[in-house]
Amino acid sequence: MTSGETRFVLLMGLAWRLRQLSVGSAVALPAHGEAVLNVRCPYGRRLSVLAVQHEEEWVIVWSAKPGGEMPAAWLDAAAGRIASLARRGSAA
Repeated sequence: MTSGETRFVLLMGLAWRLRQLSVGSAVALPAHGEAVLNVRCPYGRRLSVLAVQHEEEWVIVWSAKPGGEMPAAWLDAAAGRIASLARRGSAA
């Protein structure tokens, strides 16, 4: 699997876990560039989530205040943290 495919699979897995937590999201897959997960927050805001490869490990990284990251192996925990931020509308 290519790094782009791995990134997409990780973000879709995260999107599914967020859905189970009643948090909506959408994966943007541009023709050129990398996939990004956009998580819906109150007041029309959104939280952007990326899957990045750091050495041999994949990491989930999100933009919020405070920003955060978590190993991709912990998708359930990452979904919980992101869902909590999204519900509070913490997206920057």
